[in-house]
Amino acid sequence: MQQRGVALALGSWGAALMGLALLCPGSAWTQETTSGSIAGRVTDPQEAPVAGAVVTISSDQGSRELVTDARGRFYAPYLTPAVYSVEVRMAGFSPVERRNVTVHLGQRVELPFGLQVGTVEEVLQVTAESPVVDMSSTTAGGVLDTAQLQALPVGRKFTETLYMVPGVSDGSGVGAANPSISGSSGLNNNYIVDGVNITNTGYGGVGVYTFYFGSLGSGVTTDFIKETQVKSAGFEAEYGEANGGVVNVLTKSGSNVFHGSLFGYWRPAALESSWRSLETPNGTVNTTAYPSLDVGVSAGGPLVRDRLFVFGAFNPQYETRTLLAPDDVESFPLRALGETDRDRRTLSYAAKLTWQASANHRLDLSVFGDPSHGTTGPQRDWVMRFQDATAFSELTGYGGDNQALRYNGVLNNSWLLEAMVARASTHHDEAPSVDEANVGDRTVVPSVISGGIGFYESGSEGSNLQLSLKSTNLFGLAGRHELRYGAQYEDISFLQGNSFTGPAFTFPNGTQTVGGAYLRILPDAEFGRIYRWNGYTGSAPVTTQHYLSWFAQDTWQIGGRLTLRPGIRWERQTLLGGDPPLCYDDEERVGDGGSGSGNPVRCEYTWTDNWGPRFGAVFDLTGSGRAKVFASLGRFFVKIPNDLAARGMSGQPRAQADYFDEAGTEPVPEGVLAGGQTWHFAQFDLYPALFANGTELTYTDELVAGVEFEAAPGLNLGVRYIHRDLSTVLEDYAQAQPLLYYLGYGGIYQQVEYIIDNISADLETIDPTDQGIPQAFFEDPVNKYDAVEVTANKVFSGNWSLFASYRWSRLKGNFEGFFRSDNGQSDPAITSLFDFPTNDVSYTEIGAPMFGFQGDIRYQGTTLGEGRLPNDRPHQLRIYGTYVWRDLNLGVGFNAGSGRLMTALAANPFYGNGGEIPMTLRGSGFETVDRFRERAPADLLLDLHVGYTLRLGNSRLQLMADVFNALNNREPTYYDPDVEGPFGVPNPDFGYPKYGNWPYPAYRTPRQVRLGARFEW
Repeated sequence: MQQRGVALALGSWGAALMGLALLCPGSAWTQETTSGSIAGRVTDPQEAPVAGAVVTISSDQGSRELVTDARGRFYAPYLTPAVYSVEVRMAGFSPVERRNVTVHLGQRVELPFGLQVGTVEEVLQVTAESPVVDMSSTTAGGVLDTAQLQALPVGRKFTETLYMVPGVSDGSGVGAANPSISGSSGLNNNYIVDGVNITNTGYGGVGVYTFYFGSLGSGVTTDFIKETQVKSAGFEAEYGEANGGVVNVLTKSGSNVFHGSLFGYWRPAALESSWRSLETPNGTVNTTAYPSLDVGVSAGGPLVRDRLFVFGAFNPQYETRTLLAPDDVESFPLRALGETDRDRRTLSYAAKLTWQASANHRLDLSVFGDPSHGTTGPQRDWVMRFQDATAFSELTGYGGDNQALRYNGVLNNSWLLEAMVARASTHHDEAPSVDEANVGDRTVVPSVISGGIGFYESGSEGSNLQLSLKSTNLFGLAGRHELRYGAQYEDISFLQGNSFTGPAFTFPNGTQTVGGAYLRILPDAEFGRIYRWNGYTGSAPVTTQHYLSWFAQDTWQIGGRLTLRPGIRWERQTLLGGDPPLCYDDEERVGDGGSGSGNPVRCEYTWTDNWGPRFGAVFDLTGSGRAKVFASLGRFFVKIPNDLAARGMSGQPRAQADYFDEAGTEPVPEGVLAGGQTWHFAQFDLYPALFANGTELTYTDELVAGVEFEAAPGLNLGVRYIHRDLSTVLEDYAQAQPLLYYLGYGGIYQQVEYIIDNISADLETIDPTDQGIPQAFFEDPVNKYDAVEVTANKVFSGNWSLFASYRWSRLKGNFEGFFRSDNGQSDPAITSLFDFPTNDVSYTEIGAPMFGFQGDIRYQGTTLGEGRLPNDRPHQLRIYGTYVWRDLNLGVGFNAGSGRLMTALAANPFYGNGGEIPMTLRGSGFETVDRFRERAPADLLLDLHVGYTLRLGNSRLQLMADVFNALNNREPTYYDPDVEGPFGVPNPDFGYPKYGNWPYPAYRTPRQVRLGARFEW
């Protein structure tokens, strides 16, 4: 099955490229993924085009010669981001040279050259600043240069620098490495490094992302990186797989000049301000220190001058988080351990070999990764609430390893070609220190947790083999065209290795767990206590995916001032479940079981013909390339991660049973109300979800419009408006409302049957009106984002630079995206948001008085109004700047913005877990221990940087110090929104400044000081 899928995909891939080639016999160019470009026009004193002029473009990687065409045009693609000099020579004219031309990643620099009559010896040097307005782009976002970042107070990992860009904000619980971009969920972005897609194959997010630990991020530091490009909206048809943003990173390369550095950064605990602690009724684990150290070496240079270059870097990183158990040694005995360290180590590496076979052909081989390890200890913060250290664990290995081989070629003056083969892989392994069952007693406050760690990821792996071929052609037809087109194929695998500690447990039907099981002791008004056992009864599956896309993007320049950018993107995605096969070859719909006589096969579903049109327009307001008005329209589909295949197309079977005794010998009879429910034995994930035919992938429609202009040499000012409407959503749902499961209507109380479909008000639901129960219905999904961004960017000149923005935005609706941040659920396309009909009056009219349902499920829809979603951040102000006085560098970073929205949440009455059903319209707030709040306190952070350079011949030593959160703002960033823990059990920590189910405070990190030194040669 898998080989057939690969063959079909490669066949379609080749057919797509052949079709595009037949359509485009000319040949082409435009903005590249791993490079930049310089273009220009050469004219004589009468402003007539000069054909045949020789243009020489030089940098540390050598020089390239070009000849202007009949229109006086020249174009130099595939330039490594760097500083270049450009010289134009023509017989009868004085040569013209322009130095310090800065080329950024994905940017086209447009340079005009006016020749004057003269001799070869009279070289005219042009000293104007490089253009700061890209006249060919309709993309919102920004480019971050590592050299500039070293003069600013920012984090060392590239994901920590993304927050400088307008439109990028906190992802509301998905981890700092996965920001919300233009209102999206933190798992809806696409991350590319050196052309390699390093987005997590299982859940989305960058690098390593796991079900339990969430984001472990990527260890790629800025010392490996040349530039980072963030596309927050309006990205070209070449880019897809995301409806959030695209983060495109280019690592450093070698050159003709041998360069290197030794560096070290130390953030000592002794220079931290005190961490704000919190004590709550249910116990909170506090942080008392968070020091870090990273050191490294990098070097690059020529192996063969002008032809073969090498770059390499190695950067070990060490961090320790010091934890303290709750301040009640009787309830939390681990308090007696005092401060306990959680140690992690990352050994990041990067290397690149560049072969310039000629001025027109280049090969790059890149390898980079971040193998990591966590020593035995409280790798999960919450285990400090256990009765002993039996829940400590070791992260035996996690991280990623990535490789890419890229070819860039200029086949002739009008035809460019790019090809790449790459592989990205991640792994995560955890080893419990003790193999005992995890026991949680919720009959007491604070709850008591004992035994082993319980759930753990015994071995998760992801792999993505990537092939791409792209071409660019330049031709004239009613103007000047740059047509870029290509195709990409990805072959993906994902293993979600889950297990429980403890001995095997046998359920009432005789089924035994694979691995252990965990126990929850629940209070019950009738029986006192109910004992709920839960465990996996099968092994984790290996799932696969085939993803194919092709695109075509034209840059059509009409006259000298108008540029149109029509484009189209086509995507096809196939998901395959693992073994044992749960589907049949005679099914009419995937997962429907067939006729009962079919042969078992792996579940497989394909979303095809996902067409994403893009159209942009740019108008040069002055005709000088210094001011533009632009707009773009586009549709952006998002690639579904393999978590859907792991849970909805194969699944790891699990069972749950309730007992009157802890040993599990006296099962609670079905139909008896106990432990908050009437069903007491169920098996989950025995059957696949049912996939509706003809569904579409989740997509967003977008409008971007704005204006940019060069207000002064090197200073770019801009204003843009962004509108996004995410109206088509692929999610799972069940046709019955929660009340019907409680009543056992039609015998459905045992197992929820999920259907994967595009959520809408037209979905069919069960009609229970024959029993006097109002029928519930679904509603259309809504996610509407509007933003106005004002930007001011000044390249470094005159001893100072500036990177500033203000954003006003609004995000409303009933669907967030792949990550459900109000309860921390990382299940892309199968969150619990639409598991049950949202327009359900029976929930409050019958379920509340009869069974104690809390909240109102209609607040998950739009019947009672469109609430504001957690990533709504109306105001954001960012100012980053540097000033250099001789050898002294001063830098500042200032962030001010709206805090996170808050909504009180009740437990789901069927699942039993907290943080599910809104108590009010979303974003309405609730009463905290401080006061009533709609939002957490506003962000207000000031960071400072100071550096001094000692020059030692051709080398230099930089000494640096950074102060983060200089104002020592330790305000809460969130408050526990859960009014219940499990269903029917009040949450004593509701309203305290902590993160829901997670037992640690939600306070901002206090003031920290980082000391650094860098020796460069």
